[in-house]
Amino acid sequence: MITANDVAGTWLLVERGASEAQMPALLERYGDKSEGVVVLSPDGWMCAALGRGDREGLPGNPEWHADAPDDARLAAFDSFVSYAGRWRIEDGRLITNVEFALNPGWVGGEQIRDVEMLADGTLRLVVTRTWPNGEKVSVWVDWRRAD
Repeated sequence: MITANDVAGTWLLVERGASEAQMPALLERYGDKSEGVVVLSPDGWMCAALGRGDREGLPGNPEWHADAPDDARLAAFDSFVSYAGRWRIEDGRLITNVEFALNPGWVGGEQIRDVEMLADGTLRLVVTRTWPNGEKVSVWVDWRRAD
C-alpha cells in the first residue's frame, strides 16, 4: 500500500496520457511534450503546475497579461493546470483539499488521483471522470523524482 512517505517530495512530469478515445483531445490541449512539477511536502501541503511544453508567450507587455487579446489568454488558461492545498493518502488515492487554483471552480473542493508506484520508481497519478456525454475517461500523469 502506498504511504505519504512514498510520495512526499518534488516530482517532474515525464509523460501524460489518456483513454485511447481521448488521446487526440489531450494532445490538442496539452501537446505531445507536456511539462510540469508537483511538490508534495511532508508537512501536508502540495502544489502542482503542468501544461503544454510549447506554450507561447502572451502578446503585449510580458510582465502583465491584461493587454493580451482574449483568445490568447483563453489559450493560455486552457493549456495549463495549477492548484495547491492540503494533501493526504487514503485508500491508494492522493486527495487534495484545494485552497488555490487557476480554475476557481476547484477551490473548496477535492482533487482525487489514484496513485501507483511503478517498478522503476515512477509515480503515476490517474484521474477517472465521467464526461458530460456519459463517456468514462481516465487520464494519467507519470512523474519522476527531481534531482
